[in-house]
Order: sequence, then structure tokens, then C-alpha cells
Amino acid sequence: MEHWKGKVAVVTGASSGIGEAIAESLVNIGMNVVGLARRLDRLEELKNKLKGKKGTFHPIKADLIKEEDIIAAFEWVEKNLGGIHILVNNAGIALQKSTIEATSTDLWRQLYNTNILALQICSREGIKSMKKHNIDDGYIINISSIVAHMSSVIPGMTSYCASKKAVNTISEGLRAELGQTNSKIRVTTISPGLVRTEILLPMGITIPPQVNALESADVAKVVEMLLQLPSHILLPEFVIRTVLDQTANHINK
Repeated sequence: MEHWKGKVAVVTGASSGIGEAIAESLVNIGMNVVGLARRLDRLEELKNKLKGKKGTFHPIKADLIKEEDIIAAFEWVEKNLGGIHILVNNAGIALQKSTIEATSTDLWRQLYNTNILALQICSREGIKSMKKHNIDDGYIINISSIVAHMSSVIPGMTSYCASKKAVNTISEGLRAELGQTNSKIRVTTISPGLVRTEILLPMGITIPPQVNALESADVAKVVEMLLQLPSHILLPEFVIRTVLDQTANHINK
């Protein structure tokens, strides 16, 4: 992991859950990590928690449904830290379980803007930064979900499932486009099963203690594993499940 020490990472949705765990992990290996999220107070708490670690955490308040916030954040990184080596597109939201008939357009717009459009804008700006600074070993990691691999859509979660399937498609497209230019920038999609995070709350899903679910730190460990691979090796996608995964049965309840 010495290769990444002192280099720059941007993590979206870093104020809680998977994003917070990944940001903490990257700081612990010595990176300069920029965390983007709406809740600045939570980002500041994480900054205080990580004082004295090998790397440094830089909190930036950004509402990822606003392109101007994303652009401003990437401009701050360029001005203060230089080129981006790692981009983790983690930010995502879920809606309360509801039918298409009963869901408002505004809620769909909020979900798709966060889960899809923000990921594309961040990827565009991240690739621009990597190419501008001739960062050949740049890495984009997109956090998707096990629902993107389910053969049938979960009733009441159509929009969320669609957004995560889109993340996988966008990631595949990024790899193809970068490959056409012989770029060495890697793109990997991580699709976790059930994870004990706040994103489940709007969906009305609670994970009983006896359910063998993932923790946010488990996903962060997979990110660490990916970063230890030689730069010529690419794992396009990584699906994470526990040994006794009960994802489908539990979400359908």
C-alpha cells in the first residue's frame, strides 16, 4: 500500500456508512482523502477522529444533486491537492418502498440525480483530473448493489434497483471508452449484499441481529484489496456476499 501513500483520493457520501469506512481506511494507509457529503458536521467529526493518522482527511460540503457543488469540490481539489489518483463513487440514496403509481416525480429525480447523474459527473471530472496530471494508475471505484444482479426487480424498489443497474452499465461503458484510448485508468464496480447502513432506513428495512449481514468495514477491506493489486490487473466487478447471505429473502419482507 506504500504506492498510494501521499496521493489523493475523493470519496463521495463520506459522512456515514460505507463511504465513511472507505475514507477512514484510505486515510489510515496514508492518503490525502477528500470527503464529499451534505452533512458537514458529520464530516468534521470524521476529520477529528482521523487526526494523527498516516494521511489527512479534508471535508467538503457538497450536495451531489447540484452539479455546481460537484464542480466546485473538484476545483478545490485541483487548487489545493493537485491530481486525483482514486475516485470512490459511493454516494447513494434509497426511497421508501413504494409502487411506481404512488411515487412522485420529484422523488425519482432526487434518487436518479444522486445515484446516477452525480456518479457520471464525478467520473467525468475525475478522469479529466487524472489525464491532466498524467496519472496512469488512476482508479475509479463505483459502489453498486447486489440488487443490480437480481434477475427480478424487488416490488416497491423499482427505482433503486434501476439506478444500481445503471451504475453497472455506466461502469462498463467507462471501461470500454478508456480502453479505446489505451488509458490505464481502472474502473471497478463493487456490489455488496445487505450492509448495516443508514440507507436502509427510508426503505423501512431493519436487519435483525441474527441476519448474517455485511458491515461497512467489510466493503472498505475490499477496496483495500483492490488497491493492492498490480496496476496491470483489473477486476471489472466484485460482488460481496456473506457466507450465509439472506439478501433477497430479507428485502422482500
